[in-house]
Amino acid sequence: MRERRFLRRDGSVWTTDKDGIAPALLSAEMTARTGRDPGMLYRDLTRDLGDMTADRVEAPATAEQKKKLAGLSPQQVRITEMAGEPIQSVLTKAPGNDAPIGGIKVISKGGWFAARPSGTEDIYKIYAESFHGAEHLRTLLREAQTIVDTALAG
Repeated sequence: MRERRFLRRDGSVWTTDKDGIAPALLSAEMTARTGRDPGMLYRDLTRDLGDMTADRVEAPATAEQKKKLAGLSPQQVRITEMAGEPIQSVLTKAPGNDAPIGGIKVISKGGWFAARPSGTEDIYKIYAESFHGAEHLRTLLREAQTIVDTALAG
């Protein structure tokens, strides 16, 4: 199960892992303020923005490659397009608190990927989400792996 945390505006953790009270209160507040079920609100968002599809892949990495990945800079990602869309940003720090993310995150209008070395295994992981469906997600993951492998080789 993926950890869920609620963050303050400055990026610091407001709740502990797997806290069921916070999402329940958030759902109740959404219903009270809008008069609509949160499921209906989510359907409206997916109608307007697309339905999110997510996946993760892993690839072998040496200790040296993992160190290189953790220290990548946005300038080392030399692409301007990903899965047919212009790159909007390349991040190495969290927007909320400017903390290092220990890897790289590449964002386009219709999706993103983040690549990070594993702290416990000789692998790196690529996480990706797409708002354009499963085929777009597969393209994102394929291109992300090429981008990371190129950055690690160069």
